[in-house]
Amino acid sequence: MPRPQPSLPGLVIGGTGSNSGKTTLTLALLCALHERGLVARAAKTGPDYIDAAFHAALTGQPAANLDTWMCRESAPSPTERPLSAGAGGSARLPAGLRRVFERMALPELPLEDTTTALPTSHNLLVPDMVVIEGAMGLFDGGHKGAGSTAHLAGLLGLPLLLVLNAGGMGQSVAALAEGFLHHRPAWAKNKPLSFLGIVCTHVGSARHADLLRQSLAPLCKSSGVPLLGLMPRQGAPTLPARHLGLVEAREVLPDLDRHALAQWAESHCTIDMLLQRAGAGTLRRPLPAHTTAQASTPPPTAPITLAARFFSPASTGKGRDTRPLRIGMAWDEAFSFCYADLPALLGELKAEVVAFSPLRDNAPPRHCAGLYFPGGYPELHAGRIAANTSMRSALHALAAQGMPMYGECGGYMYLMRSLMLHGQEYAMSGLLPCSCTLGQNKAALGYRAAQAQADWLPTAHSRPLWVRGHEFHYAQEQPAPLPAGCSPLWQLHDSQGRFLRADGCRKGSVAGSWLHCYPEGSRRFWRAWLAGCAAYIAAQDP
Repeated sequence: MPRPQPSLPGLVIGGTGSNSGKTTLTLALLCALHERGLVARAAKTGPDYIDAAFHAALTGQPAANLDTWMCRESAPSPTERPLSAGAGGSARLPAGLRRVFERMALPELPLEDTTTALPTSHNLLVPDMVVIEGAMGLFDGGHKGAGSTAHLAGLLGLPLLLVLNAGGMGQSVAALAEGFLHHRPAWAKNKPLSFLGIVCTHVGSARHADLLRQSLAPLCKSSGVPLLGLMPRQGAPTLPARHLGLVEAREVLPDLDRHALAQWAESHCTIDMLLQRAGAGTLRRPLPAHTTAQASTPPPTAPITLAARFFSPASTGKGRDTRPLRIGMAWDEAFSFCYADLPALLGELKAEVVAFSPLRDNAPPRHCAGLYFPGGYPELHAGRIAANTSMRSALHALAAQGMPMYGECGGYMYLMRSLMLHGQEYAMSGLLPCSCTLGQNKAALGYRAAQAQADWLPTAHSRPLWVRGHEFHYAQEQPAPLPAGCSPLWQLHDSQGRFLRADGCRKGSVAGSWLHCYPEGSRRFWRAWLAGCAAYIAAQDP
């Protein structure tokens, strides 16, 4: 018998397309919920590290990335169909996605207690609801709509808040809303998606708001989906962007007035009705006095702690006589694109993650079994990276000993010999004898399924090792075959199963690629990589 779906109430915020105002509305809603004393878990649909980091920073809790396509460890196929949300309820969730959602439903520490070493029963808060921000347009996703915001909402059985970009639009907003409310993808099997309300963004004036309200009134009455908000351009925060998306949370939030953002949401959106229709209470508990006093001004600038950014493992699998493998993870301004679930997954595989900074530290932490370099913006810190020769020397010494090291996208760039940026070459770590150039145009973007090369990670190849993830980057290797002594890591395919190319570079114990692996879509890979880390430790300390 299928297990029941997650019971945590909540909503999914879906828009008519990119730049519809989803992120601004989500951040404002999270601020308003916090001021009401509600405990909200936040999440992002699809592979977006930056929006999820904003969610984590505002809630003080890890923010998950939920994806219905990347959560599976299997080969892609042009005949693969999205899971259907059938009659009488949503489909059974894939195991990987269920594990992510279950982590979100666990009790959490209050924002001011995230530095507590160990949670205790008196300071844990049970989440009241989940707020999930969608990606792109509501029905946009991979092959046949897999991974779309609507698909995720259908599988989770959560209602949708439809965000309409009403900028430059009057009566036509009704036609736009009607199309989104009534569209039925093939995977829905004629089962209507549940909409809890409509919010219009980019409203230019009071007259514009009246026009939108009058235009939507007949549709709202006939569909039973109320208009819950008319969000003006005035008062909305400006969130600057760069080539990979929004400017990161650590750069923007110190100047963001969270109380003003909450009031913007409260003044222009009927939050009481929104919460009632989402199945959540309107007030959980009064805020502590010191929290209320600080609500009118942004909190002091501080780094996001690992406790606030990443989930804890549900079970470490540690036995009484088993020490967890110590894995060093690059984590600073240059390397911050890591899924909140990865340290938890590694913990369940008997590893613990310790952070270090390639920008500031002289060497990785001692007694590590392996090093992981996530993606990020190394190109924004190329000068500092090149100047840290102590770290470079330490890494070369560890690589000479055979320590496993793995980098993804920006981390892959760091493992290379050099980065060409605006006509100037910057030294990277030099662990891999290849270089890359940052271009003005996207080099790659999209869902990816990858099969590990047969001669890589030999302990994993009792059957083909497939992972799922995505790639999004502007940099690319200088056009040349891999240097002598190097081999690729992956055979890369798109979401329809079409072969794209061999990807990545490995030499000795060092490996990197452009692929960002989704943790629950690459569990077998991480298990195999950790086996190599365990073998390295055993060889060092027989």
